[in-house]
Amino acid sequence: MATKVIMPQLGESVVEGTISRWLVKEGDAVEKYDVLMEVSTDKVDTEVPAPAEGVVLKLYYPEGETLHAGTVIAVIGQPGEIAPEQPGKVDLHAPAA
Repeated sequence: MATKVIMPQLGESVVEGTISRWLVKEGDAVEKYDVLMEVSTDKVDTEVPAPAEGVVLKLYYPEGETLHAGTVIAVIGQPGEIAPEQPGKVDLHAPAA
């Protein structure tokens, strides 16, 4: 099953971030915690790690794109798995199921 990579909320008052640089491309194999990209905000610059191991199935946004926290920005899955065409959004404040 594919794993969503979401734009993190990088602070209480930080609601969006900009993709500074992708360090992977579609089709790349990644291990859990490998750095996928760099994100910058008006307060901090940080690296975003892979939440799971697998293959980068889809990168939904280009470098330079500014996105709200919770936006699905990429999908990691198994080779041959199909990523959704629409990225979607995750509610960061919803209770865990």
